[in-house]
Amino acid sequence: MHLAIIRLVIILGIALAVCEAGHVLCLQRQPILTCESMSCPVISDAITSKHYPCDCFEIEIVSGKKRKWYKIELPNGNHGYVTDTNCSGNVPQC
Repeated sequence: MHLAIIRLVIILGIALAVCEAGHVLCLQRQPILTCESMSCPVISDAITSKHYPCDCFEIEIVSGKKRKWYKIELPNGNHGYVTDTNCSGNVPQC
């Protein structure tokens, strides 16, 4: 009986952790960069209409305009950054 309750609590904990993670959706192909700057190297390209797991975003002010940089998780486990130019998501600020 106790083992069943422990298993249920573990499964519930995993489900809650997964539900807390946010996602970013890119509506057009866009470069994924290694850091929060257009001068950083490109890792890959964000695929149109694909959801990327995302923990948070950073804000950068360029020429008086705010730009969001979403920190997304890539399929290989690394992280990359995309701007809010063509991508959006409901995640907290880092």
